[in-house]
Amino acid sequence: MAVAKRARTSTRTARPKQNKPASKKPTLAAAKKRKVKPKLSRRAGAQPKAKAKAKAKATPKPKAKPRPSPKAGSRRTPRARATRPPEPEYVEYVEPSDAIPQPMIVSPTGAVVQIVDSSHPIEALRRFLDGITGPITTRDGQIILGSAQLMLLPIAREHRGGDEVKQLLDLVLGRWHALPDTTGFHARELLRNAFAAVGNDPDRIARLMSIVPEDASAELLFNIACAYAVAGDRAAMLRAVDAALDAGASPNAFAREPDFLTYRDDPELRALLERSTAPAIPVDVDPHLPAIRNAVESVVRTLREFGEIAHLEPPASLDTILAAERAARIQLPNDYRALLTICDGMKLFDHQFFGTLDYRSDTRLARSAREYLESSSRSSGMEDCVPLASWGRPNEWLLYDPHGRIRGGEPGVVLVLAADERPLDGVVGALESFEAYARDMMGTN
Repeated sequence: MAVAKRARTSTRTARPKQNKPASKKPTLAAAKKRKVKPKLSRRAGAQPKAKAKAKAKATPKPKAKPRPSPKAGSRRTPRARATRPPEPEYVEYVEPSDAIPQPMIVSPTGAVVQIVDSSHPIEALRRFLDGITGPITTRDGQIILGSAQLMLLPIAREHRGGDEVKQLLDLVLGRWHALPDTTGFHARELLRNAFAAVGNDPDRIARLMSIVPEDASAELLFNIACAYAVAGDRAAMLRAVDAALDAGASPNAFAREPDFLTYRDDPELRALLERSTAPAIPVDVDPHLPAIRNAVESVVRTLREFGEIAHLEPPASLDTILAAERAARIQLPNDYRALLTICDGMKLFDHQFFGTLDYRSDTRLARSAREYLESSSRSSGMEDCVPLASWGRPNEWLLYDPHGRIRGGEPGVVLVLAADERPLDGVVGALESFEAYARDMMGTN
């Protein structure tokens, strides 16, 4: 840097020395205050500002030469001047006339959206059906069923059993046997939404029942039971409830459904629901205590080995645990009851185990578990599961499966990791699974 400074100052004119102490170079603000303009360094070719202005005035600007016109026979043509494209005109959308069927757009999904978003969606679907001259293709069937089942969703909430429902069901059921696929996803979704929307209409319920597939899902059978309950057909409702429970529907779903309010005290309905309720779990925690205590101590040692801490809450009494179960209307397995007598909830990394407070109060952990279980499908059997621990992510939980529906057999503990469901050997198996995960994660970091 010192060499560079000498090179820059070597071109300057020497000044007489002044008997002044060395000071810093004046800044622009200081120069203005003293009414002295800061000097510019004269580089090669640089000119003073006044001289440069005078020179600029002295030399007139050269006039632009006219561009020669192209010679005859020359291939060169004058360049066209760029012009801005005109603004597109606004065209107002006009609903197609009933007398002129309009062609649908190519994409089946786009066609469904066009029908559903129309100002008169049922009439738009009718026009689409009238425009089909030959056999109904697979694509046409997807459009018909897809748009109809989407239309039924809001109608079921706002105008259950109204004229719109009747028109739409008659429109689709009149072409049902001409549809190419009446057992696929769109057909099943249409039936499920149709039973939810049909209301007190025995004739149309009978028409819908005639096309229900033999392997109907638990969710479809649940909606059939709801339709019979609304129609007041008690015998058919009980048969549908029985079939839905056998297919895996949750007894709690029937207990919460407003359609069954008038049958809440019906002895046969209560017997059906109690039959599907998990049997009582006799309290017997002593055989599980040694294995649970060893598993917890092993997890704590592993975390301490890697500089981490396990947060264990003080133990709960057995009476407190049973009171929390009664408040939440659940039954905990004996090995988790044993865990709560050792620590009433604990946190390992972002894995948080339930305590009695989470079962009897609306804690943040309890709300997260409830939202997860309520968002699960009725057919999966997830609604009846009891949450034991959050496994780090919104869709990862340790659950107790009281009916064994998720485990595919006996009741027990299951670890749900996104779409993966892993049966575990009780709470000890869950703690061992966490310890293996912790060693693998911390050992590679």
